[in-house]
Amino acid sequence: MLIQLLLMFAVFCVLLYALNKAMPDFHIEVGAIPVAALILVGVNVVVGFLLGGTASVMNLLTLGILKKVLNFISLGLFSLLVGFIFNVIIFWVADKLTDRLTIKSARTLMVSAAALQFTNFILRKFI
Repeated sequence: MLIQLLLMFAVFCVLLYALNKAMPDFHIEVGAIPVAALILVGVNVVVGFLLGGTASVMNLLTLGILKKVLNFISLGLFSLLVGFIFNVIIFWVADKLTDRLTIKSARTLMVSAAALQFTNFILRKFI
C-alpha cells in the first residue's frame, strides 16, 4: 500500500510539472509541486474510499446495486462522469488549499481534471 501511494505521489508530481509547462493558465511554483501532489494523493485516496472500490462507502450503502445499474444503463459512462466530476473537485480543492497553485480558467480546470482522470486510469491498470 505504501509503495502504491509513493508511486502515485511520484506520478502526480510529474503530471503537475507537465501541466505547468503545457498549459498557460495552470501555474504552480516548482517548490510547491510535492505539496500539491500530496494534496492530490490525499484527496484522491479519500474520494476513492468513499466512491470507488469494492469496499467503498457507496457500495456498502447501496450494496453495489445502484452503481452497477447506472453503469449498465449508461454503458459505463456513469463511472467515467463521476470520476471526472470528482477530479474537477480534487483540483479545485488543491487550488484552494495552497496559494502556490493557481488555475485561472474553467477550461484549464477541466483539462487538468481529464489529465488526472487518464493518469488515475493508467495507475489502476499497472498497480
